[in-house]
Amino acid sequence: MDKNQSVLRKDFPEKLKQLRQARNWSQGTLSQKIGVEANRISKYERGIMWPTLEILVKISNAFGTSVDYLVRDDGIEEGKEESSQKIARRLERIKYLPEEDQKALIQVLDAFIKKSSFERIATEDYLE
Repeated sequence: MDKNQSVLRKDFPEKLKQLRQARNWSQGTLSQKIGVEANRISKYERGIMWPTLEILVKISNAFGTSVDYLVRDDGIEEGKEESSQKIARRLERIKYLPEEDQKALIQVLDAFIKKSSFERIATEDYLE
């Protein structure tokens, strides 16, 4: 990469706006969630100003996505990642959920794992 070339997505401003609007958040709402002035969100969305790494992390946490997804211009789109990568990213974000939600999610995951184990055992028994 050329040293003058930005690593930020060319479409970062539009991506930020789309993510914000998809949640029906105003620029003010997002600014409160990440701790910046509302006019900065406008500048980010117009491509006039680029967020610092610290602010990018706050933005990614607010939207529940990765910093890579927000800033990299390498053709990797959410939804086109390998399943294991998606799972790993989501597991990393679980720590930001309230404890009650974390416990509920663990119960759901355990149920899916048990179901899969029972199906595998039943299939093995059937095949013998």
